[in-house]
Amino acid sequence: MTQPIFILSLPRSGSTLLQRMLLADGECATLGETSLLLRFLGDAHQVTRYAVYREHNIEISKNDIRAKWPGFDAAYRAGIRDIMSKIYKELAAGKRYFIDKTPRYTLILDEIYQTFPDAKFIVLWRHPLAVAASICTSFHHNIWSLQDFELDLTVGLDRLYQFQTQMQDRVCSIRYEDLVQTPLDVLNKLEAYLGLKNLSQVLEKELPSETGGRLGDPTGVGKYQHISSASRDTWAEQYNNWFRIRWAKRYYQHTRSTWLKEMGYTIPDTIQTASRVKNCLQGVIELQKSQQLKADYKKRIVKAMAKRQIYPHAIQLQKLK
Repeated sequence: MTQPIFILSLPRSGSTLLQRMLLADGECATLGETSLLLRFLGDAHQVTRYAVYREHNIEISKNDIRAKWPGFDAAYRAGIRDIMSKIYKELAAGKRYFIDKTPRYTLILDEIYQTFPDAKFIVLWRHPLAVAASICTSFHHNIWSLQDFELDLTVGLDRLYQFQTQMQDRVCSIRYEDLVQTPLDVLNKLEAYLGLKNLSQVLEKELPSETGGRLGDPTGVGKYQHISSASRDTWAEQYNNWFRIRWAKRYYQHTRSTWLKEMGYTIPDTIQTASRVKNCLQGVIELQKSQQLKADYKKRIVKAMAKRQIYPHAIQLQKLK
């Protein structure tokens, strides 16, 4: 029977690299970022969905069913498990494991565990300031624009930490920084957790050039054929003006900074001691570009929803005209 491996991380945390390393072992299969569990799991307090029907009515209906039939949630999860197990088995094509890697799974971690209590869970961490810098470099042409990923850097990160804390005996927690700096140690840890005998030997192999799907890392797959630590610490250089530095410092004002520091994720001295007016003009220009991108993003989303009659955002379109 195929057993799922869930790689749980924020976007731009090295999950595609880890996915390719596991693929190179030969006992794992995968397909990009499967993402299906986001459709099947997650109530309204965990995942916000926009559709041509009223999602809120679905939640009301589900609560009515729960009131009438206390066994609804267990039966629903069992059904999802049966469907996904068959999908994983067919996609694995005889391999021992199927890797399901989807960053937004951080929003539904508890439900995934309840549905697949016997699965393997790899929690992959990376410095959140590195994640933010990589997002802007990879997706926004190096303009500081994070509106698509604020949820990941806040709610997603907090839920990931809570999940690891509660399930520490059931998960394997690793850091991207260690994965690329001391890969043998990390692979030995994963080898023991997954029961794979030859995982450490992937260090001698060229990594697979693709993961089979269209979703995933748009840069690293083509750039790196072997494990590389080249991008491990260079991200700090991206905090090169007062606007970005201010964002980093404000991010670390949250209470999550306490446990981030315990994990070794502190603000680098180059950011902490940087001038408040560093590269002043560059920062002002980037602030303006960021604000424009954010405004354009909101308009684009609202118009797209209005065009497809997605409730309730079609109403808001009138405010933008």
